[in-house]
Amino acid sequence: MADKILVADDEQEIRDLLDHFLKDKGYEVILASDGEQALQLAETENPQAIILDVRMPGLDGLEVCKRLKEKEETRFIPVIFITGFEDNKLDALDMGADDFVNKPFDMVELSTRVESVLRIRHLTDELERAVAYIEELRKDLPELH
Repeated sequence: MADKILVADDEQEIRDLLDHFLKDKGYEVILASDGEQALQLAETENPQAIILDVRMPGLDGLEVCKRLKEKEETRFIPVIFITGFEDNKLDALDMGADDFVNKPFDMVELSTRVESVLRIRHLTDELERAVAYIEELRKDLPELH
Protein backbone atom coordinates (compact mmCIF):
# COMPACT_ATOMS: atom_id res chain seq x y z
CA MET A 1 0.00 0.00 0.00
CA ALA A 2 1.40 3.39 -1.02
CA ASP A 3 2.03 6.07 1.57
CA LYS A 4 -0.49 8.89 1.39
CA ILE A 5 0.82 12.46 1.29
CA LEU A 6 -1.30 15.57 1.71
CA VAL A 7 -0.06 18.59 -0.25
CA ALA A 8 -1.50 21.95 0.83
CA ASP A 9 -0.59 25.05 -1.17
CA ASP A 10 -2.68 27.91 -2.50
CA GLU A 11 -0.71 27.98 -5.77
CA GLN A 12 -2.18 25.63 -8.37
CA GLU A 13 1.16 25.25 -10.16
CA ILE A 14 2.88 24.06 -6.98
CA ARG A 15 0.08 21.59 -6.24
CA ASP A 16 0.21 20.22 -9.79
CA LEU A 17 4.01 19.95 -9.75
CA LEU A 18 4.05 18.10 -6.41
CA ASP A 19 1.09 15.94 -7.38
CA HIS A 20 2.85 14.64 -10.51
CA PHE A 21 6.25 14.32 -8.86
CA LEU A 22 5.00 12.43 -5.81
CA LYS A 23 2.74 10.14 -7.85
CA ASP A 24 5.73 9.31 -10.06
CA LYS A 25 7.56 8.33 -6.86
CA GLY A 26 4.73 5.92 -6.02
CA TYR A 27 2.87 7.93 -3.40
CA GLU A 28 -0.86 8.49 -3.16
CA VAL A 29 -1.43 12.25 -3.18
CA ILE A 30 -4.26 14.33 -1.71
CA LEU A 31 -4.43 18.02 -2.61
CA ALA A 32 -5.69 20.98 -0.57
CA SER A 33 -5.81 24.58 -1.77
CA ASP A 34 -6.12 26.25 1.65
CA GLY A 35 -5.59 25.70 5.36
CA GLU A 36 -9.16 24.78 6.24
CA GLN A 37 -9.26 22.11 3.56
CA ALA A 38 -5.86 20.81 4.71
CA LEU A 39 -7.11 20.41 8.29
CA GLN A 40 -10.24 18.62 7.15
CA LEU A 41 -8.35 16.25 4.84
CA ALA A 42 -5.70 15.53 7.48
CA GLU A 43 -8.45 14.34 9.82
CA THR A 44 -10.50 12.36 7.29
CA GLU A 45 -7.76 10.91 5.06
CA ASN A 46 -5.08 10.17 7.70
CA PRO A 47 -2.05 10.90 5.49
CA GLN A 48 1.37 9.57 6.45
CA ALA A 49 2.93 13.01 5.80
CA ILE A 50 1.91 16.56 4.95
CA ILE A 51 3.69 19.06 2.71
CA LEU A 52 2.37 22.45 3.75
CA ASP A 53 2.87 25.96 2.41
CA VAL A 54 3.54 28.45 5.20
CA ARG A 55 1.72 31.39 3.66
CA MET A 56 -1.80 30.74 2.44
CA PRO A 57 -4.80 33.06 2.53
CA GLY A 58 -7.16 32.53 5.44
CA LEU A 59 -5.80 29.87 7.75
CA ASP A 60 -2.04 29.89 7.16
CA GLY A 61 0.25 26.89 7.33
CA LEU A 62 1.62 27.80 10.75
CA GLU A 63 -1.84 27.72 12.31
CA VAL A 64 -2.70 24.50 10.46
CA CYS A 65 0.42 22.85 11.85
CA LYS A 66 -0.30 24.09 15.37
CA ARG A 67 -3.83 22.69 15.27
CA LEU A 68 -2.66 19.36 13.83
CA LYS A 69 -0.07 18.96 16.59
CA GLU A 70 -2.68 19.75 19.27
CA LYS A 71 -5.00 16.90 18.23
CA GLU A 72 -4.43 13.33 19.36
CA GLU A 73 -5.42 11.89 15.96
CA THR A 74 -3.07 14.08 13.91
CA ARG A 75 -0.20 15.03 16.20
CA PHE A 76 2.20 12.42 14.85
CA ILE A 77 1.68 13.22 11.16
CA PRO A 78 5.00 14.68 10.02
CA VAL A 79 4.77 18.14 8.47
CA ILE A 80 7.24 19.47 5.91
CA PHE A 81 6.85 23.19 5.32
CA ILE A 82 7.61 24.77 1.98
CA THR A 83 8.37 28.45 2.21
CA GLY A 84 9.91 31.23 0.21
CA PHE A 85 10.64 33.27 3.32
CA GLU A 86 13.68 32.72 5.50
CA ASP A 87 12.01 34.20 8.60
CA ASN A 88 9.32 31.49 8.62
CA LYS A 89 11.74 28.66 9.42
CA LEU A 90 11.93 29.26 13.17
CA ASP A 91 8.20 29.92 13.37
CA ALA A 92 7.52 26.68 11.51
CA LEU A 93 9.73 24.67 13.85
CA ASP A 94 8.13 26.34 16.88
CA MET A 95 4.69 25.26 15.64
CA GLY A 96 5.80 21.64 15.41
CA ALA A 97 7.06 21.30 11.85
CA ASP A 98 9.28 18.29 11.29
CA ASP A 99 11.20 19.76 8.38
CA PHE A 100 11.12 22.53 5.79
CA VAL A 101 12.22 23.18 2.23
CA ASN A 102 12.83 26.59 0.69
CA LYS A 103 11.07 27.76 -2.47
CA PRO A 104 12.12 27.36 -5.16
CA PHE A 105 12.77 23.82 -4.02
CA ASP A 106 14.95 21.11 -5.43
CA MET A 107 12.87 18.01 -6.14
CA VAL A 108 15.65 15.62 -5.12
CA GLU A 109 15.97 17.39 -1.77
CA LEU A 110 12.22 17.37 -1.26
CA SER A 111 12.05 13.67 -2.12
CA THR A 112 14.82 12.89 0.38
CA ARG A 113 13.09 14.88 3.11
CA VAL A 114 9.77 13.14 2.41
CA GLU A 115 11.47 9.74 2.63
CA SER A 116 13.12 10.79 5.90
CA VAL A 117 9.91 11.88 7.63
CA LEU A 118 8.13 8.77 6.35
CA ARG A 119 10.81 6.53 7.90
CA ILE A 120 10.22 8.30 11.21
CA ARG A 121 6.44 8.01 10.80
CA HIS A 122 6.68 4.27 10.15
CA LEU A 123 8.83 3.82 13.26
CA THR A 124 6.35 5.86 15.30
CA ASP A 125 3.50 3.68 14.02
CA GLU A 126 5.43 0.53 14.98
CA LEU A 127 6.10 1.95 18.43
CA GLU A 128 2.40 2.77 18.93
CA ARG A 129 1.45 -0.79 17.96
CA ALA A 130 4.04 -2.22 20.35
CA VAL A 131 2.78 -0.04 23.21
CA ALA A 132 -0.81 -1.10 22.52
CA TYR A 133 0.27 -4.76 22.52
CA ILE A 134 2.13 -4.33 25.82
CA GLU A 135 -0.93 -2.66 27.33
CA GLU A 136 -3.08 -5.62 26.29
CA LEU A 137 -0.58 -8.03 27.84
CA ARG A 138 -0.51 -5.95 31.02
CA LYS A 139 -4.31 -6.13 31.27
CA ASP A 140 -4.14 -9.92 31.02
CA LEU A 141 -1.49 -10.20 33.75
CA PRO A 142 -3.86 -10.18 36.78
CA GLU A 143 -5.77 -13.07 35.23
CA LEU A 144 -2.63 -15.19 35.30
CA HIS A 145 -2.29 -15.05 39.11
